[in-house]
Amino acid sequence: MGKKNYDKGREDGVEEGYEDGEETAIWALSFSDMIIQLMVFFVLLLSISVPNAEQFNAVMEQLQSKFKKTVEPTKLEAVQEQIEKLIVDENLSKDVHLTSDTRGIVLFASGDLFFKSGESELNAEIKYFLDNINDTIKDVPYKLLVEGHTDDTPIKTERFPSNWELSSARASSVVKYFIEKGVAPVRLSAVGYAEYKPRFPKTPENRPKNRRVEIVILRERV
Repeated sequence: MGKKNYDKGREDGVEEGYEDGEETAIWALSFSDMIIQLMVFFVLLLSISVPNAEQFNAVMEQLQSKFKKTVEPTKLEAVQEQIEKLIVDENLSKDVHLTSDTRGIVLFASGDLFFKSGESELNAEIKYFLDNINDTIKDVPYKLLVEGHTDDTPIKTERFPSNWELSSARASSVVKYFIEKGVAPVRLSAVGYAEYKPRFPKTPENRPKNRRVEIVILRERV
């Protein structure tokens, strides 16, 4: 699939990617510090000029609301930039895609990158990539949703009577792996959609694209 050697990635590609990620995080932190200082400044002014406690509390709520809306998108953007760089550094741009919607940041991988056909055990080669994703997301305060999707080819085995069981098991495998790597379980959830939420039209050519795992970094905080 055009992926570079993962052992080589451990020696050179990842460290360079995380230096840039650290610069992004530092920029986001500096911006947050500036906003906090401005908020404290206005609070001090208000404490001097507003004798009415109810009015003071109302103004405080407005400031806190504006502060939250200003800083949180910056944090999500920093996470997205780090993941984008990781995908490029690991030469996975053809197989792993990153986008965003109203829920948050959405990473999805098509084809058999995560799992072999009809199985729910993670491929060994994808674990290194998930380790690097984990390093980016494990300390941010947002909830994570892992979705399992199959194509429209029916399955009927003793373990997986239908695509519902297969897609759910695949999502759960990713969630369990993140938990093993230190992500707080309270942040994680898994869901299987079988073949009923395709990203692309249901055609034989699009089956590898619709057979996928999606990792959603939600805007919702824990």
